[in-house]
Amino acid sequence: MHVLTKDNYGEATEAIRDILMMYVDMADAYAGFGHSSDVYVRFDRVKFLDAQDDGKAVYVDLELLRAGSAIAILCFFYNLWCEEHSLSGSHTERYEAAIMQGRLSSFPDIESVVREAISRKYIPLDDNWFEEAVAPIYRNHVLRYFKSLAQRDRTAT
Repeated sequence: MHVLTKDNYGEATEAIRDILMMYVDMADAYAGFGHSSDVYVRFDRVKFLDAQDDGKAVYVDLELLRAGSAIAILCFFYNLWCEEHSLSGSHTERYEAAIMQGRLSSFPDIESVVREAISRKYIPLDDNWFEEAVAPIYRNHVLRYFKSLAQRDRTAT
């Protein structure tokens, strides 16, 4: 578990910036998951999965940080599928280890899709399973985030 403090929260805010750019790209370019929708992700996708605030750090949206990290991991696997690569192997070990350690357990919908993708090892592009599996995740996390922002209005009656 990574603990955010006033000395290291800058890295978390940079990760949130990358997550927001990823979310915007997903919504604007693909209306869902798309190949390379995580092109803006420069942070360690595993590091913030279960991040906590020490209570003294400057405000960081922990839910966005954690969920965005999980979405970025799912994007990694989605990209592998789009590029017709294996979904299990040395290139996925970090993510498989994170799953085995329970680090994706706060996002059971994402965890279950990643687990299934890994267990299948390879999914042909003409198999629509992956596309169907990520659609509700996009709606539940990305669209829900934007909807919550769209409803914020301090002058609304």
